[in-house]
Amino acid sequence: MRMSAQIYRPASSRLKRQLGFWDAVAINVGIIIGVGIFRVPAQVAQYLHSPSWILCAWLVGGLVSLLGVLCYAELSSCFPETGGTYVYLREAYGRLTGFVYGWIEFSILRAGSLAGVAYIFTTYLKNFIPFPDSADRFIAIFAIAIFTVVNIAGIKVGTRVQNVLSTLKVAAILFMAALVFAAVRGPFFKDTSGGILSNGPGLSLFATALIPTLWSYGGWNESTFMAGEFKDTKKDLQFALITSILIVAAVYITINIAYLKVVTPAEMMQSKAIASEVLTRLFGETGKIIVTAAVLISASGALNSNVMTGGRIPFAVGSDHVRFKWLGEVHGKYETPHQAFLANGVWAAILVLWGNFEQIVFFCGFAKWLVFALAGISVFILRKHGRHKESFAMIGYPIVPILFTLVSAGLCLTVILHTPREAMFGALLVATGIPIYFLTGCHQSKGKK
Repeated sequence: MRMSAQIYRPASSRLKRQLGFWDAVAINVGIIIGVGIFRVPAQVAQYLHSPSWILCAWLVGGLVSLLGVLCYAELSSCFPETGGTYVYLREAYGRLTGFVYGWIEFSILRAGSLAGVAYIFTTYLKNFIPFPDSADRFIAIFAIAIFTVVNIAGIKVGTRVQNVLSTLKVAAILFMAALVFAAVRGPFFKDTSGGILSNGPGLSLFATALIPTLWSYGGWNESTFMAGEFKDTKKDLQFALITSILIVAAVYITINIAYLKVVTPAEMMQSKAIASEVLTRLFGETGKIIVTAAVLISASGALNSNVMTGGRIPFAVGSDHVRFKWLGEVHGKYETPHQAFLANGVWAAILVLWGNFEQIVFFCGFAKWLVFALAGISVFILRKHGRHKESFAMIGYPIVPILFTLVSAGLCLTVILHTPREAMFGALLVATGIPIYFLTGCHQSKGKK
């Protein structure tokens, strides 16, 4: 582990600084509240059969995400550059680790998230526009293509679309919860299992339930990928990260309470569209229409923000490595990393053709938590080299990065034990980044000055 000796020209020096606090909140909320909350509760209920433990999982997921947010708040203020995690790992561990992360993000994390969201978008779109199952994957690919084009058209276009969609999606979810609370009187939910003080599910099952839960919380660090395009990267971006995760945690816990007022965990685990089932049970066809509209809005916001932030990672890699300089190109008219957007979109389409939703969630999990463990450790490495001076003052240092690193490492191990096939495939893709780095001559590339 070492600090990179190479002095880089930030990729963001070719992109304009024009984003503010609410843009960051909209990007983060838009990408975190994707479509997972409309489907993932069923996966959580498969491992946790008590309403109290289910809500506990969503609370713990928010707390784990907050630990990560605090780490990234410091890292983003140390390195206010486009590229986010890529920059932090490059500076803490060197060029090879930075490149391998860029490969992981491109080959697994970003495309996997886009594919997973596109799957659920397609599932709910059927409620409005019936089409055969054979068309599912092609509709998902078409949705990815639409938002890729939107973001190539310019950052102002992308952020305006994102601001509107993020506002609408939070309002829609809270509206659904309010409808349930108004229709079903009495206590928040019934827990006949004995509650949180009863025999718990065990650490292994609880940790496994956290994988899909934290997939739903995924994206809390997304706006840092665009740090080089924010006007104030010493305050606005950091407080936006914290604000976003608090908003999302409150929304997630509220809607899960609403679900549990209507269905039992046993019923929840059988549902592939829990929100639709709950509101349809209460309001019939009207409820189904409300949920479908909410999911499509939410999925659209998640697709847009995933495309928007995801294009910045290969862009940063391309700006550092001559062999991939085409990824670092900026469109002459729209001033966006169009080649990076296109590359992400094409690979996401390939993943849509490869697997189903559940496979993609755990496929992404191994690499995601491996990267977060390295990011947690990087806080200590960069502090050792004095890079934290005049940066955002992390609350709870050193306990916060220690906890975040340990939890991330534990969840990475959980993915390996629970879904070895998906973890092995993910590990192989991670490993291929090393020979690609050397075979393409990136180890000899000096980056752009």
